[in-house]
Amino acid sequence: MHRTFLGAALAGLFLPAASFAQSLQARVTGGAIEGVSTAGVDAFLGMPFAAAPVGELRWRPPQPVAAWPGVRPARAVGNDCVQDSASNPLPPGYQNAASEDCLYLNAWRPAGASKPLPVMVWIHGGAFIMGSGSLPIYDGSALARKGVLLVTLNYRLGRFGTYAHPALSAEQRGAPLANYGLMDQMAALRWVRANAAALGGDPKNVTVFGESGGASSVNFLLTSPLARGLFDKAISQSGGASNAPAPFAAFEATGQAWARSKGVPDGDLAALRALPAATVLDAPVRAVAAPVLDGQLVVHDTATAFRLGTAAPVPYLTGANDYEQSLMKWMPGAGPAMLQKMGATGERILAEYLTSGVTREDATGRMWGEMAMVEPTRRRAKFQAARGVPVWLYRYSYVPEALRATVPGAGHDNEMEMVFATPSARARPGWSANDQKMAEMVSNYWVAFASTGNPNVAGQPAWPQLTPQQDHLLEFSKTGAVPVTGFGRTRLDLLEAANP
Repeated sequence: MHRTFLGAALAGLFLPAASFAQSLQARVTGGAIEGVSTAGVDAFLGMPFAAAPVGELRWRPPQPVAAWPGVRPARAVGNDCVQDSASNPLPPGYQNAASEDCLYLNAWRPAGASKPLPVMVWIHGGAFIMGSGSLPIYDGSALARKGVLLVTLNYRLGRFGTYAHPALSAEQRGAPLANYGLMDQMAALRWVRANAAALGGDPKNVTVFGESGGASSVNFLLTSPLARGLFDKAISQSGGASNAPAPFAAFEATGQAWARSKGVPDGDLAALRALPAATVLDAPVRAVAAPVLDGQLVVHDTATAFRLGTAAPVPYLTGANDYEQSLMKWMPGAGPAMLQKMGATGERILAEYLTSGVTREDATGRMWGEMAMVEPTRRRAKFQAARGVPVWLYRYSYVPEALRATVPGAGHDNEMEMVFATPSARARPGWSANDQKMAEMVSNYWVAFASTGNPNVAGQPAWPQLTPQQDHLLEFSKTGAVPVTGFGRTRLDLLEAANP
């Protein structure tokens, strides 16, 4: 990737490599580590941020990492968290061990930085049932070269990450319950606050960002009273509704029924924790293991929390893509089911999508995608802007040039290759100069936001701030970055009114 300087906002972040005072060894929580340097980027991989959540630590909040003697190699990624990769496949060609022992993070920094770097902490997506911070698309090298310390992390998934049982609630009375994956994310953020300086980062300038389930995580972290003070800015990419199942007692009952189905007597936590990992996984896994309302870590679903004004008032960058209905491949029949549930109201709104030449199927898909991702994103952004929080909204519709003949739009998660300035496997064979230009532009905005709290970059199109008076966003289109006012206002207002 080409090194891109971001103008005055990021001036001074780079100095010749010879001036870099730190070695590839660092001391972090637990002991000394040694990373690896390649092509101007130092990487520290597979660093444990908590004790392995196995045995007696399964379904408990993350515990402190055990100290190790000597220097621990940090040159290879750690295990992925246990997940159903058969029915929820990871990218072709990606192979990495999966285990309950998976609470690791990775960090990249530019070789040669002479002062503390802005820190960007990535939370991967995957509907809380799949994914990893070590996937190739999340390689932090390109962003590190732009002058940040880029951190990716793992967190417990599926039933390992979100689970309630009356016996667990009794055991952990008075503590946060059930949302162990979110607890892992918070533990990783505390680790970053404590250790960023040792890796060349500024612990007082931390941006958390994520996509899909990771973006939903960002929104839950923004609204959790227990996550206050763990980060300074937030980016949510296609975060959806970010709702939490309720009531908690029903979730407990479901967990108890599942345990009984595996032969675990009520109240026998030793037997519950002794179940093989494959039994707990219970593949195939399709159900979303979203966070639940435990009353401490998750107090409200995020729509309610943003409406009530209880989200952290930190600079917020958020948006969604133009072909979010690509997600429907995982949910056959979701569009017609939406219309059936909405009845006459749904048909009235659908009329806004049935423009000339658009089939009912395509219009239903677009309406579903905007109701699932675009409208909830806009709503949260508006609530924050109304509180005076700095907010920047985007719409992503860019499709790599080689794919335009076969791909109808920018599907769910397609912006990540631009954010990380790293072409995805699907786009890499035909990656063009214009694709690279868009990748540089998008990643520059993200890095500028992480650096200063404002995404605007000298020499790039101005990104207008969303305010209660001005319904602005920036669209990343096939022709470049274009400011837009009032995008989809009529139909999105209708969707918002239909889903108060």
